[in-house]
Amino acid sequence: MNDTAIRRSWRVARGLAPAGVILAMATPARAQVVPDNGLSLIDALGHDLASAIAAINRQAVMPLRDRYSLAELIVAAIFALALAWPARLWLLARISAFLRAAPMDRQLALRTKALATVLVTTVLVALAGHIALVAVRSAWTLLPETDVLARTLSIAIGVNGLGMGIGRALRSPEDKAWRPLLLPGGLGATIAFYPFAATVALGFTNVIDQMARALHATETGWALAQILILVADALLIGRFLVLAGQARARALETEPEGAADGGRKGPTLPAIFGLTALVWAMLVVGVGAFVVGQTWFGIVVLQELLWAPLVLTLTWMITAFVDRLMAQLFDEDWAIGRFATAVVGVRRRRMRQIALLGSALVTVLVWLFAAGLVAAPLHGTHAAVLDQVQPEMLLGSLRALNLSPRTVGAALTVLAIGIVLTRMVRGWLENSFLPTTSLDIGVRTSLVTGLSYLGILVAIILATQMMGLQLEKITLIASALSVGIGFGLQSIIQNFVSGVILLIERPVKVGDWVVVSGAEGTIRKIRVRATELATAAGGTVIVPNSSFISANVTNRADSHMGHRIDVPLVVSGVPTAAQARDALHDLIAGCAALRDDPEPVITLTLIGKEDWTFAVKVYAQEDITVGGGRSALLFRICEQTEGKELKITSPVPFNSALYSY
Repeated sequence: MNDTAIRRSWRVARGLAPAGVILAMATPARAQVVPDNGLSLIDALGHDLASAIAAINRQAVMPLRDRYSLAELIVAAIFALALAWPARLWLLARISAFLRAAPMDRQLALRTKALATVLVTTVLVALAGHIALVAVRSAWTLLPETDVLARTLSIAIGVNGLGMGIGRALRSPEDKAWRPLLLPGGLGATIAFYPFAATVALGFTNVIDQMARALHATETGWALAQILILVADALLIGRFLVLAGQARARALETEPEGAADGGRKGPTLPAIFGLTALVWAMLVVGVGAFVVGQTWFGIVVLQELLWAPLVLTLTWMITAFVDRLMAQLFDEDWAIGRFATAVVGVRRRRMRQIALLGSALVTVLVWLFAAGLVAAPLHGTHAAVLDQVQPEMLLGSLRALNLSPRTVGAALTVLAIGIVLTRMVRGWLENSFLPTTSLDIGVRTSLVTGLSYLGILVAIILATQMMGLQLEKITLIASALSVGIGFGLQSIIQNFVSGVILLIERPVKVGDWVVVSGAEGTIRKIRVRATELATAAGGTVIVPNSSFISANVTNRADSHMGHRIDVPLVVSGVPTAAQARDALHDLIAGCAALRDDPEPVITLTLIGKEDWTFAVKVYAQEDITVGGGRSALLFRICEQTEGKELKITSPVPFNSALYSY
């Protein structure tokens, strides 16, 4: 490139850079670039380099504010460095020592240490970056474009603190026993490095994006920068996935003996290590978008792969801490629990329920907020994820909610009243009104269950509307969670829909004896997710509702199947089969544990030389289990045939799994 082209590029850069900064700050769009207008690659890069040099020269000639500014800047830099490094490590060590000596549950201490590590590291590193920014602004007169870059660099430093905190919390380098997750050997360094590397990549992308705006880069220069960002992100994510696969292979090879059989398991992998196939697919999508020319979309996909694990990991730490904290606070051994149980008179079981409900409420709110943070980069047009996570937009959504103490109390009151009224109506229908109708038990159960869920749903909608959370906002949240529901809750949604179909179509009903997916028994309850069966042996089997829709179901019409006993017996010592049958009738009729109605059924199944084999079908009394009725029958047979020529035996060793239907 000749001197004339360089001077032309220099003049264009000096003339357009301030306007580019103002336009970029006023318009939330992609980096503002200058059309190439036929410039070659060398000329376009020369234009961008000239713009950068011009900006540096303009900033370099800006004087310091006074003669002490340089000294103040050096002192501020040393203080910021000390705050981000030795002071941070000292404070984390003090927190760890305090938690080791504190009289609290170990799981709560582990989760407190992990969350405190993230918060302390993020706050101190972000504070150090902000102090450095303030010191530079105080000591030096910054140009508008330089000030934007300095502020962006300060934000990047704060985000790097988040990655450092998450990595240190997961690794716990001072004591591996205090890790919030048990990790296979060799994963500590990996899981500590990659959160920090992800935040560095996110911050670097934001800096490059702002720099392109400030310098009003050419299209060629901006495209080259995007390519470099995409390649760096792809290499970082790909390397992490390779290490994750190797860690999973080592974990499977060193899995403790008996773990597959329900024994004690060793260290496990974090959830992200089990989703590598999905992450690989998204990585291929991002790289494929670049190959077909959709560079911006590819960068957004890869940046989302870096951003989402950070948000989800921090969310998991917060919810795990809240769960253990609520359980500890409402424990009867702590002050709140003792006061509530001893002074107020709340039952211990109620205290545990309060702790679970409080933890569930906070968990739902935190995960909804996290879903918004994860989905935020998908709504904008910037290539940098950090530019899409705008606090103003999130705060505006929160301000739209009417979360005053009065409205929250009113919403909780409406919810409680709605649930109480629903339960009262359900009890009246179930115990008073429906039994007087001609509807069978299956129809009555379907009506009661459906009305119960409808009443609770109406109460929840009314309560949320009182807090300003309108239906369209609920729909927006649901759309943000649709991908997670599709992957994580697929089986639950499938069983829920199957339960609704069972309640409406009623192919089976309460009281039916069914055989489905290897389970057999009388239907006791049809719930919205699963159906409860009472087996012939007196046990209970929980069958997912989807099995009734997708599998073969045998529905037996015998209403007494739950009490039926099938026993094969061999009778010898009598001359004819008729006498053998009559002898069995007499023995069964004298057994108090068996019913007379339905009558016993005795069927001849095999003829021997001097014996006859019968299949005996009898029914136990209502208050006697199948096993108890069978035992009583066999005891009676032994007592009545002892010392007599009549002999009654079983052809094979008795097995309830074979002869109870």
